[in-house]
Amino acid sequence: MKSQKIIDLASNMPVAIFGAGVSGIASKTLLEKMGIKSVIYAQNEGVLFSEESAKEHKLVVYSPAFRPDHEWIKLAENHNIECICETDLSALAWNGKIIAITGTNGKTTLTKFITHALNCAGKTAIAVGNIGIPLSQICGEENYDNSAIAVCELSSFQTSKLKYMRPDALVWTNFDSDHLDWHKDLIEYFCAKCNIVNALAKNIFIAGSSVETYAKKFGILLPAFTKLFDEENPETAPAPFLSGIQARNFQAAKLLWKELSMNEEILFEACKTFELPQFRFSKATKIGNVEFYNDSKATNAHAAIAAIKELNNKNNVVWLGGGKDKLCDLKELVECVCKNCSSAVLIGQTSEKLKSLFDERNFNSVIAPNMEIAVEKAYEFARENGSVLFSPAFSSFGMFTGYVERGKSFQNAVLCLKNLKNL
Repeated sequence: MKSQKIIDLASNMPVAIFGAGVSGIASKTLLEKMGIKSVIYAQNEGVLFSEESAKEHKLVVYSPAFRPDHEWIKLAENHNIECICETDLSALAWNGKIIAITGTNGKTTLTKFITHALNCAGKTAIAVGNIGIPLSQICGEENYDNSAIAVCELSSFQTSKLKYMRPDALVWTNFDSDHLDWHKDLIEYFCAKCNIVNALAKNIFIAGSSVETYAKKFGILLPAFTKLFDEENPETAPAPFLSGIQARNFQAAKLLWKELSMNEEILFEACKTFELPQFRFSKATKIGNVEFYNDSKATNAHAAIAAIKELNNKNNVVWLGGGKDKLCDLKELVECVCKNCSSAVLIGQTSEKLKSLFDERNFNSVIAPNMEIAVEKAYEFARENGSVLFSPAFSSFGMFTGYVERGKSFQNAVLCLKNLKNL
């Protein structure tokens, strides 16, 4: 029984849990179910891990928000305490199959669609991980189905020091610059993703063409069994995967489906009852002849660039973007906006930096202090028959709690303006 490993690691001592968020609470519940005591350490609650604390534990379970070089983790390791991420804890407790989904973009949509399609095929599948429901939360439930398939969305934070998870299949959607405020450089970010490739229990690995491009750049050899799909020229996909952005997701799902020896007809049937996640290049809202596109899910430049290119057949596109600075190179994003858009409205922490880069190119841009004013400015720039694309290219923290709140804020601002204009 895999969960015996958790008992062995705990060594009859309470487990230290770093972080009191969703992952921390889920870990504590799972351990309690197994009869293992635990202590949650959280700086914001004033419960700090110290030299004295370290003497009381043999196992630490940390939230994905904790960097592996966090001072608490270093202190624990100096005391020969085993430190694992919540991802590994849940993997040791899970008895069903695991399909891992990672990548810079597309993870959430693909995780939800594969889960939906598997259920349509008569399997029991659940979407877990970075999608908002930790796998340990499911393991901690009283009567969870231990034959279910866990479709697990994994961020680089969760895979950077992976030890015990052994997925049965993996889809790596794509790769591009992101999270350089967390990883020291791009190769560290790439290698964090590679950890899940090396952990595969079976030879089922689907990857976007950009993954191969960066692997070659960094001198990393992908497994011989890797199945690649072309991100630049995706195959035609059924609704709701009609845009180029979503066609790539369907192509990845189709390849995985084939590797799992599943009936392709069921996959296409599943499309008819699948709804795309909110705020990823959603259907436009109109105010008069101006179209407003809500792409709040675009939390990095790669995602925003893809969305901008989707509107390359539109005239007078206004880009609305900005957010928390991830310390990534902004050159490609700025050049794409200048080439494909008529103007830009900027929000968030990166607004001053972006404004400076646009000014250097004599490109029309303005900084807005909040979403309401940003939407009004964008509408003014778009004029008649224009389009406003809200595709932030950065995470939302600093202004919003996440992309969902940010997306709703944009949506509400557009609807308020629509009522104000009586259009």
